[in-house]
Amino acid sequence: MFKFLLILQMCSGINGKCAEPIQYQKLFNNYAECAIYGYSAGVEYLGKTDFNMINENKLHVRFWCKESKDA
Repeated sequence: MFKFLLILQMCSGINGKCAEPIQYQKLFNNYAECAIYGYSAGVEYLGKTDFNMINENKLHVRFWCKESKDA
């Protein structure tokens, strides 16, 4: 059975560069759960960032769900 890992990454809309991806600790049972959770996790991640930094660099969060063999 496969599980899904959520991976988040902060990126700049100005220069297109992204920080190192961060793997979320929770495993999801299916892609839909992972994808839906990704949006709220992205909001939380961005919300912990200084607003001036977000505005100056036009930061946004991208995320994806990676299939992983259940251990």
